[in-house]
Amino acid sequence: MRTLRFIGMAIVAVIMSVNFAACSDDDEEESTPTTENIVGQWVLTYEEGYEIEPEYPEENREWSHAPKDECEYFGNLTFRADGTYTEYDLDNSELDEGKWALSNKLLTLRPIDATYALDLNVLEISNSKLVLEYMEKEDDGGVE
Repeated sequence: MRTLRFIGMAIVAVIMSVNFAACSDDDEEESTPTTENIVGQWVLTYEEGYEIEPEYPEENREWSHAPKDECEYFGNLTFRADGTYTEYDLDNSELDEGKWALSNKLLTLRPIDATYALDLNVLEISNSKLVLEYMEKEDDGGVE
């Protein structure tokens, strides 16, 4: 079983980052993400992020914590070699499923019944850890 961790950063724009880690005897770092090192079950261990609402600054928030009853953006993920994935909440109830693709350091998730895709930048990967960065800019100037 692998471990999932979310990490976010704020530089000029607010960035949310996702860090996944795996349980393994061999933790050597691998510099380039591949299908082989993404495939598997990833369990959330930590998440951090920011949200900015320009029109309602009182609603701006940030978080940094181990997973709680409900994740901020993602749950536990299982990536399969056939290009499909399933997302589970922390209680292992299924949240979503779809297809995934990897191109260089960009991991794209396409939920089955959605018209959108989520692009996640792979910041770090090893046999036991996967760090992903997610950022969304909204039409009103908000950033997650």
